[in-house]
Amino acid sequence: MTSWEVAVAQADMTAHLILYTQAPIAKKTRVRGVLPGPDGAPVVRIAVGRRKAVVGELHAVYEIPLFRQDEMLSPWAAVDLVRHEVGEVRFRSSGQVDDVLGTPLVRLSGVVPGKHRLEDRAYALLTTLSCPPPSFEERESAESLLVGFVYQRGGGMRLYVRRQDTPDVIGCDVRLAEAGPAVMAEVFSRSGERELWAEPEGDPHCTAVLDLRH
Repeated sequence: MTSWEVAVAQADMTAHLILYTQAPIAKKTRVRGVLPGPDGAPVVRIAVGRRKAVVGELHAVYEIPLFRQDEMLSPWAAVDLVRHEVGEVRFRSSGQVDDVLGTPLVRLSGVVPGKHRLEDRAYALLTTLSCPPPSFEERESAESLLVGFVYQRGGGMRLYVRRQDTPDVIGCDVRLAEAGPAVMAEVFSRSGERELWAEPEGDPHCTAVLDLRH
């Protein structure tokens, strides 16, 4: 698969997981970030924690392969894996656990029995009918994609943007209280302005950072 196909898969996963920032994915745990794989790796990283957790306060980051035998992992399969992990107490070897953003990074590769909830299916049905998400083909032809996000301290959020004209992932920092139409328009349009890029300072999920906090 090409690097752009990986980005499209990451964008599709990100779109589906946004639901779980507003409602628990399991118990009282919520998704607090969806991170693209470092250096274009074909994985998705799902950060979980309590309702208001930000970087430095997350419970865990789960890394899941985006493809199995050249077939894209469905978002529901990723949700099942995370739910299964959150609901279990496990002891892991050092090879299975690393550290990223000050949080345990757990690499998952197994498959768990599907436990799709009717609430998940209802959300997918209603949002598709009322505000259809971009199709896979539309994402493939897009100039820019949102391939991840993570909540930050001080009411901020880092948005991970992948442009088709460069393999770089750009982390766009925004202040949520200011996230109106002007900021939304800037995320994609200004992410290509290299002269504004800064070093990501310890974030392996992006090549550069763009500060859009006004």
